[in-house]
Amino acid sequence: MAFFAVDAANGVWSAPAPRLQVSLSATQVETGGVLAVRVDLRRQAVSDREVRVVYGDQRIVLFPHPGGETGIYAGLAAIPLTASPGMSALSVEWPEGAARRSERVDFEITAGRYGEEALKVDPRHVKPGPQDLERIRREQEELKQIYASGSRSRLWQGRFQVPVPGEMHGPFGTRRLFNNELQSHHTGVDFRAQTGDPIHAAGAGVVRLSKDLFYSGNAVVIDHGAGVFTSYSHLSRIDVKVGQRIEKGQAVGLAGATGRVTGPHLHWGVKVNSVNVNPLTFIQVIDRLGGG
Repeated sequence: MAFFAVDAANGVWSAPAPRLQVSLSATQVETGGVLAVRVDLRRQAVSDREVRVVYGDQRIVLFPHPGGETGIYAGLAAIPLTASPGMSALSVEWPEGAARRSERVDFEITAGRYGEEALKVDPRHVKPGPQDLERIRREQEELKQIYASGSRSRLWQGRFQVPVPGEMHGPFGTRRLFNNELQSHHTGVDFRAQTGDPIHAAGAGVVRLSKDLFYSGNAVVIDHGAGVFTSYSHLSRIDVKVGQRIEKGQAVGLAGATGRVTGPHLHWGVKVNSVNVNPLTFIQVIDRLGGG
């Protein structure tokens, strides 16, 4: 049955604008996880740029859905490790005539189960001196600017891949105690690798950082567009330059043991909307998006 509305001033009957169709890849997600958002605009006289999708302080970038169907868009929402378990929601706004409509899309956050480990590293990387602290501050500000100014367009195609075939030995989210003093959460995953092993880009994108960092050692950051970045840390050698276009599987450098490490390995990180997320969960979500 169709329902119609009347314009009392002009006496004109008209059908109301159809409701915007928004769905999520899951109704339940762990802290450190990722949700794919699907927005169907096929029955709407609006563009994707006019639709505002927000989760917390994240403005979610919409891009044509990889499935290829015209009028359907996708975006990614990142759930921080520090998010409180329980019911949550993202909001969607879009124009309707001279006004704007909005809706909530609910989902549940569950607490991730992350372990704990103690590590011994160079004391300098636990108690930095004044010069090191200033360097850390500069590097953090540089990275913040990089993550805040990525490409809106999706630069990757198809699936993402792990950057090295070695066994994972440092899970995401692990609480870490360095030299029995400094505690933090592991913001990526570590893979076993020998110094000199080639490290490959997880997906296509553009290099935004290629330099030595205090904690990460020789590091590369790739912008994949639509709020997605990957980082590759502790390299013994960097083989790419800032601004360089990278294809999936292309070597970005060699594994090593630079920065705050206990031995040679690769630390691989993924950020979505400037939030650290579980790289392995991220791969699964992108796989489910499908398309080319």
